Amino acid sequence: MARYRSLALALAVFVTVAGDAAGDGGGAVAPGPPDVKAISCLTQSVCRSRDTVVRGEEMVVRGANLEAVERVVFTGARGNGDDATASVSATTERSVVAVVPAEAQTGAVVLQGSSSSTLARIDRVRVRRALKVAPLDISPGSSFYFGGRRKATFEFTVDQAADVRVELVDGESQAIIATWDVAAEPGVEQHVRWNGKVRGAAAGTGRYSFRLAAPVSASAKAVPEATDAFFFADHLFPIRGRHDLGQTPTNGFGGGGTRAHYGQDMFANCGTKLAAARGGKVQFAGYHSAAGNYLVIDGAGTGRDYVYMHMLEPALVKTGDRVFTGQKVGEVGETGRATGCHLHFELWSAPGWYEGGTAVDPLPALRVWDRNS
Repeated sequence: MARYRSLALALAVFVTVAGDAAGDGGGAVAPGPPDVKAISCLTQSVCRSRDTVVRGEEMVVRGANLEAVERVVFTGARGNGDDATASVSATTERSVVAVVPAEAQTGAVVLQGSSSSTLARIDRVRVRRALKVAPLDISPGSSFYFGGRRKATFEFTVDQAADVRVELVDGESQAIIATWDVAAEPGVEQHVRWNGKVRGAAAGTGRYSFRLAAPVSASAKAVPEATDAFFFADHLFPIRGRHDLGQTPTNGFGGGGTRAHYGQDMFANCGTKLAAARGGKVQFAGYHSAAGNYLVIDGAGTGRDYVYMHMLEPALVKTGDRVFTGQKVGEVGETGRATGCHLHFELWSAPGWYEGGTAVDPLPALRVWDRNS
């Protein structure tokens, strides 16, 4: 039988280049033009190569003088007709973070500032399709999510004492991403658990499997029903029932230009279970005349806040609680200023919801989570 415990997350680490102080006149020095050094997935294990990004996943541009970048435009290869624009979710002098649009195509990428001015151009960036998965084909218990209660575990036995190596394999590339050397004793079930990290960073969404390495003692064998193959993702779609991702432009981020709307309205029957898309700490749980019953979770290891509004009843957790990915936090409702049963969901960059962060369009991420859940 498989055993589980909660997954851990490691933030992808930015590598920055220290700049020299300049200016011999004692006054402020205007920044130079953007200097792009690299573009890749924010989580390196998702792409596994530079100058490659994945639709629906976060990407990062690294370099210098990038603080004025407001948009990232994927120009594709067929004129303006296939251009796809990503709004920047976080920016510093040395990095720009954005979610790759679902419509992005391989080709040149343009960094734009205010008034759509061109600040820099990367001649060619490869855009990969998001991993396609078939959730209905995944047997119960073989899906794992960062911050969840369950943890991917492999068990095996030996009939005589042996040194056994267990390998964790990426299902797409077949690369070995982790190994465990176990001094196994006969008649005792041996347990190997994965913490969800690859080279110290969060693993990418995909299929993985445990295996006993060759050559291996003939006495070693997997325990029946052990978790040898499984699906792994860093988020779970929050609505756990039949739903849609919005019905009109006014349901989306920005409200179709008709109102200030900082999230995505997704419709489902009142009473449909709502689960934490990402585990973490509850920042706020309460009632507001517009938001109704609402909840804000500081996502563990992400620096981002996840906001749930219009819930049927007060949240099942309270401010300060720790929650797991997938834990029930409430139900779809229409409390507050709402028409129709729906979840208004917001995603805020660091340092968080009304704490200096910025609301970002959650729909690209929600589409990925929906497909993977």
